[in-house]
Amino acid sequence: MSFLIDGYNFLFRIEGLKKGSLKKRRIHFIQILDQELSCFKASVFIIFDSSQQLHPYAQCAHYEHLDVLYSPKGQSADEYILELISISRTPKTLTVITSDTGLARQCHAMGAHTLSIEDFMLLVVRKGKKGICRPLCFQESPAEMERLLKEFEKRLRNIER
Repeated sequence: MSFLIDGYNFLFRIEGLKKGSLKKRRIHFIQILDQELSCFKASVFIIFDSSQQLHPYAQCAHYEHLDVLYSPKGQSADEYILELISISRTPKTLTVITSDTGLARQCHAMGAHTLSIEDFMLLVVRKGKKGICRPLCFQESPAEMERLLKEFEKRLRNIER
């Protein structure tokens, strides 16, 4: 089971994080969420719109209990989430965390599960109370692996010429 979190949708729903620059709020939010997920067994990816939109591929940052993805150039976080679902061989193993009803409806239609932000927070709190901690592991997202493969193939073709 993997969770794909609609980053800004989540961030903007948290009352305590409404002061300061967007960058500082985002970093603080990621740090808090990473701590809260210490006893969570699933893979968690939080997806944000890229602030710079310079790269044709997604940018990734790895934390102890979650991975942060920034959408590639020309693509919103919502579109990137939908792309991740569309290239997944098993979309039913993905759960999208969002309170954006339009995005949730699209994800559900593609075979993914959805949870509201509030329901996800309750789930995290319950798991934390049980003390079920996950072993640390790392795995690239399927979308990132596919993008990297395409980029390597492109560069290999250019070298062969």
